[in-house]
Amino acid sequence: MAKEIRVAQPIGSVRRAGWRLGSIAGIELSIDYSWLLIFALVTFSLAQQLAGGGATELGIRVWLAAAAVSIVFFASILLHELGHSLTAQRLGIRVRSITLFLFGGVAELASEARRPRDEILVAVAGPLVSVSLGLIFLGLAGGLGAEGSLLGAGLAWLGRINLLLATFNAVPGFPLDGGRVLRGILWAISGDFTRATRVAGACGAIFAWLLIAMGLLAAVLGGQLVGGIWFVLIGWFLLSAARASVGQEALQRALADIRVRDTLVPVAGSLLSGSESVAEVLETLVLRQGRRTFFVVDPDGHLRGLVTLRELARTPADARSQTPVAQVMVPEERLATASPTQSGQWALARMVELGVNQLPVVSEGRVVGAVTREALLGVVRAHLLLGQETGARRGTPR
Repeated sequence: MAKEIRVAQPIGSVRRAGWRLGSIAGIELSIDYSWLLIFALVTFSLAQQLAGGGATELGIRVWLAAAAVSIVFFASILLHELGHSLTAQRLGIRVRSITLFLFGGVAELASEARRPRDEILVAVAGPLVSVSLGLIFLGLAGGLGAEGSLLGAGLAWLGRINLLLATFNAVPGFPLDGGRVLRGILWAISGDFTRATRVAGACGAIFAWLLIAMGLLAAVLGGQLVGGIWFVLIGWFLLSAARASVGQEALQRALADIRVRDTLVPVAGSLLSGSESVAEVLETLVLRQGRRTFFVVDPDGHLRGLVTLRELARTPADARSQTPVAQVMVPEERLATASPTQSGQWALARMVELGVNQLPVVSEGRVVGAVTREALLGVVRAHLLLGQETGARRGTPR
């Protein structure tokens, strides 16, 4: 059983490696390398069913038909995800990407819904797409006749699997779609997004443990080793996702009321004029003091650019003594910066999105410090260790 899961603001995550398919409505589509495994398993299983389920054609035609049906199945999962994503975009929630991987599909949202109604609408959009596809495929299979026809048998399977996918995702446990609907309802009733997330996550964990138990029983007592292991893997994945989602919400809550100025890292020792040579910076600041990032400013302290060890190291060794830092820096217009009043949550999400570990903090054009992942996460760890919250609002996710 493949499934889908949506992720909002994957703080600390990295993008999956794979193949880029293109984009739809500004949403990047890609396939993770792990998808090859599930594609092979689904194709093999389908070939066995088509060969032994009443279809008269055998051999290479069965394998080709199974592969074609598998591709349509994963296209259905992609449409399921697009149902979520396009609905989210219409409600003002930016969607970064959709990726097909081992357990189905993952849509990466830039933020959570800001209202219970939006949460519910985004959650139900995917299953509605799957139900519609299931009915369409079953209708086509009925018109063509499933018995004795590879096309009809494949269409009938696609119809059943899409309805099964919708049913599975309707289970009221986070992060499944039904769990998101449950969170939206609880959020609307209580006005407490945090508590709604925790309850929905607990329901998701219970369902995940049930799947794991069912898989172990099927493998040990029922003799269904492959099916049992698959249930265990899906249950384990759901359990991890439920815990990660609850932890993600706690992280965002801890950072929501922290301002960038609260965690400002001084950069006085990392300010350069730009006239210094690459060799000079490497010898005196990198190799002796261990510094890796430098801010190039004008005499009034206005930011001109940024240079890291990466740019310095790329300079040919025989040219370093003659190359000024200003020549290899990343210019200010290409830099992402933060202001002292922005939230720690925003700053960390921005760093993850750009794949950087720090942002220059600029006030009235002047560099006043830097905000780093390490500093922000250190504050979060301290709050969690002390069992404190920052006082972030509970009603609406930021």
